Amino acid sequence: MPLRFWKKDKPEKGKEEKADEKEAKEKTQAKPVREEKGKAAEPEAKKAEAKKPETKAPPRPPQPGEVEAAVNEAHAAIVETGLTVTPTRNVFAKRVAAYPGGEAAFVADFRSEPHRAVTRVLADWLGFRVPEIFEPDKLLGDVNLRLSSFKLSVALKDLTWLDKELNLRKAKLVMGDQEKVVRFKDARDLLKSVNEMLAPKKLAFLELETWADDFGFLLVREPRWDKIAASRFVIVKADQTANGGECGECGAPVGKYWSDCLKCGAVFG
Repeated sequence: MPLRFWKKDKPEKGKEEKADEKEAKEKTQAKPVREEKGKAAEPEAKKAEAKKPETKAPPRPPQPGEVEAAVNEAHAAIVETGLTVTPTRNVFAKRVAAYPGGEAAFVADFRSEPHRAVTRVLADWLGFRVPEIFEPDKLLGDVNLRLSSFKLSVALKDLTWLDKELNLRKAKLVMGDQEKVVRFKDARDLLKSVNEMLAPKKLAFLELETWADDFGFLLVREPRWDKIAASRFVIVKADQTANGGECGECGAPVGKYWSDCLKCGAVFG
């Protein structure tokens, strides 16, 4: 049987060019992979350093006489509202020294936002704070500590939950021969009812702005509402001081530096 030899077919010109292009492309794509493998991994310490937030620079040391000037101005502003008297200046100065971050921090805050700095010192000095989640008995302990100077006290009876999800509770307040059934969801609600009972005595617990989730209160006799409302240093939240505009949610009057609305609870940015 005769042997047959097959002629090797040459690839078509177009196919040959495509094969060459494919091979070149594969080599090109493979090159970065080899380079990527050879690339050193970025040190973890360097990554952590890049993600690290910038720390706030400490306030510059106050200049000679700057602390005294700030203390004098702040204290005079509080005296103007009728919330303290002139002879308490030295006591106020000690409170400023205990300000978070010290006197330098107080002066720095007083320069930038005097209303926050002064109201904060006032709340920690003459007032008291109540956390967002609070125990009514503990709150009345702080209330009665201050009312004792006027030989008054408020008792809380028959405390029950109405709606735990809404943090709504019900109780009976008793002061002397007065009794009042109240419903409240926060310290503001409860103190509002206490103030209604104290009204004949011309006493009131004023709410101080805290710009936080907690509340601040201060007991005052015969508040000078015109002076308090006009102050740009002491921020008290009440209907009488709602002179800074309207709430964007409900349209109720609000104070210029308030963090939330007294009527609907809307939080301001």
